[in-house]
Amino acid sequence: MPAFVKDPIDFWQAADTYERANAKAYMEYEIALPNEFTSEQRKTLIETFLDKHIVPQQYPHSYAIHNVKSRISGEDQPHCHLMFSLKADDGIERSAEQYFKRYNPQDPAKGGAKKIQLQDGHEDYSTFLIYIRKQWENHLNDALAQHCPTVTYTLDGQDITIKNQVSADSYEKYNEIHSTLYLPEPKLGVGQQNATAEYLAQIQKIREHNQQERELEERQKQLDQQHEYFYSAENNPFSSLEVMYYLNYLIKNATNKDKLKNDLNEIIKNQGPILKQEAWSIYEMNEKLEDSRRNSTPCFEFEVHSLPEYVLPIQNTPPKRTQSEPVQPKADDYDYGGPGF
Repeated sequence: MPAFVKDPIDFWQAADTYERANAKAYMEYEIALPNEFTSEQRKTLIETFLDKHIVPQQYPHSYAIHNVKSRISGEDQPHCHLMFSLKADDGIERSAEQYFKRYNPQDPAKGGAKKIQLQDGHEDYSTFLIYIRKQWENHLNDALAQHCPTVTYTLDGQDITIKNQVSADSYEKYNEIHSTLYLPEPKLGVGQQNATAEYLAQIQKIREHNQQERELEERQKQLDQQHEYFYSAENNPFSSLEVMYYLNYLIKNATNKDKLKNDLNEIIKNQGPILKQEAWSIYEMNEKLEDSRRNSTPCFEFEVHSLPEYVLPIQNTPPKRTQSEPVQPKADDYDYGGPGF
């Protein structure tokens, strides 16, 4: 906070009083926090993020962490309210009134503090938002990996444990990347203006749908973690380098030596023929390369096997005229959603 501030509340009151009428007095963000974290861990999570992205800009800022109960499910909803001013504190002593005056580039001490826009260094404000959301995603996932790396769901009486991670993508973008069908959830807003029975029922229905979708996604994630694939997307065995990489991965992460032995035997059984063929090909190439190095005129070069030329028979009769089929209009039906989903 600037030198004239004795209490953060004084700064925000001064911003409301002295900031120009058509200017934004402050920025405010609401950040969802993990239920799994303790109060101290949430505080550390926020402060370390601010140290990276707010403090270096010298933005005066305040934050408060709240934990309210959901009006629908009753679950805890911890979140942070962050307020900051774009009027960066440059260390020059000013009164509250002068601080919010227009910046004087010729003599900064005679004007107000300079306003540093969030999009500076970015194409526009939207680009900045994408950037800062991604930074928060990475920051939160690092903290999740440290404090609660896995999460367990109970589906059909079976516990499913997967890696605990979050995504900053919108529902639409996430669905596009992960082939899911999550629906965006309407916001209740401040106060009780939207807390009607019909509106709450709509939100509850969307949450039930998203919960079912989440269960399907978590089940698939567990299957993906349990099965390591030995074949590429073209259904061909991996090359020897890829198999060697996977062998190193197995050995590094092995906790059960018997299971490791079985895994290695399965690799040898399935990949033996292809590795043998690759070994022969590498040996043959090495021989030719050594020969080309010893002799000034190499005895081999890349060969192009040309195909025989075929002479098309001459047609004495003109080809029959065929009627092209009319182009069928594209159907507007979709398996789900639609172009605006």
